[in-house]
Amino acid sequence: MADAPFADALRSSNEPANPIMPHLTCVLHHHIGQEGAFEKGLGLTSSREAFERHLAWLGERYEFVSLDQVLSGDLPKKPLLLTFDDAWHSVLGIARDVLSPRGIPAVYFINPGMVEEGAISLDSMLAYAVNTFGIGEVCKALGLPRCDAVHSVIVNDMAKLGSAERQGVVAELIAKFGPVDLDQRARLLSGDDLKELVSLGIEIGNHTKTHVHCRSLSADEMQEEIAGSKALLEELSQSRVRSLSIPYGHELDLTDEVHRHARESGHEAIFLVHARANWLRPAKDVWYRRSLTNQSNRELAMELQIKQHLRSARKAVLG
Repeated sequence: MADAPFADALRSSNEPANPIMPHLTCVLHHHIGQEGAFEKGLGLTSSREAFERHLAWLGERYEFVSLDQVLSGDLPKKPLLLTFDDAWHSVLGIARDVLSPRGIPAVYFINPGMVEEGAISLDSMLAYAVNTFGIGEVCKALGLPRCDAVHSVIVNDMAKLGSAERQGVVAELIAKFGPVDLDQRARLLSGDDLKELVSLGIEIGNHTKTHVHCRSLSADEMQEEIAGSKALLEELSQSRVRSLSIPYGHELDLTDEVHRHARESGHEAIFLVHARANWLRPAKDVWYRRSLTNQSNRELAMELQIKQHLRSARKAVLG
């Protein structure tokens, strides 16, 4: 089992726990399109209209930068890093139609285990089961107390499970509710798509092999999910992978052990979520992002220009 959160170790190390850095805004999108039974309730889907509206709003107020610029520290006055997570094929369409023609760089953090034929993530399987059979039936099948939404099952109960246990839950749900029709799921990437993404100016990043809560990985699972995943992505994309997005984005999943393993396996940048500003970061190789779906422009302004700074200030004062 992984050890205590990395922030505890930073307090006793020679590295400043909260180095003041140039302010980089990072935003995150997932699936761009429509959601069905496998996606509903996960809170990850943006409409195409909303994404393009966000991109226009961001482009008027920030300068899009690449991971190269972030790592070098050579940043303009108002830099913004555009990122995507998971393995949605819809992002490839966005890269072809929107980003590449405009010369907008981005990083796509991918789970290589999800580009395999017939692969299904625990989150997608839970969403499908809940949307098809109801939350009560799913909780009963898994021996869990009844809860209100699939999201709470994922971030609470499933966070305690390592890779093998999570796959066991998927198998258990399929055995209980029957085979699933993956044609109903939003299309995922194939292995061949990764090279095209690179050709379109999208840098490939690591998102662990099968999208796990890193806090609960054994040593062997950590090796496979982080270093092994990085090697698979480099083979598929024929490009260097140098960044890691922690699935679910929570700092509790970036334990000391996970942080150390990520660094030692060649990850130069690590991304969380927490929707905080990056003028106050927990370590020199860690950045915060804000996950976006279908927010209005007014909500976008409030979130990126006010709320994330308030969250960081609160974190600085209260810890």
